[in-house]
Amino acid sequence: MNLMDIGELSPKQIDEIYALTDAIKDGAERDSLKGKTFALFFPESSLRTRITFEKGIKELGGECILFPPEMLDKRERLDDVTGYAAN
Repeated sequence: MNLMDIGELSPKQIDEIYALTDAIKDGAERDSLKGKTFALFFPESSLRTRITFEKGIKELGGECILFPPEMLDKRERLDDVTGYAAN
C-alpha cells in the first residue's frame, strides 16, 4: 500500500494500521523489514526525521542507504537512482 492521502483509507485499514503499531510496540514484528533495503533522501534540515526513519527501519530488521542531500540536485531521474539501490 502506498499512503498518499489518509482519506483514502477505509475504517478496516485504519484498524489494521493500529493493530500493526501495537504489534511493533510489543516487539512482535522485530523482523518485518528483514531482507528489505530502503533508499533515503533527506535535506540537511531534516536530521531528526532522518534519524527517526533510520532507527525505525533498523529496529525492524531493514537496511538503509542514505543519499547525501546534494544528490537531490542531480539531473538523474529519482526512479532510476532508486532502481539501482533496489538491485
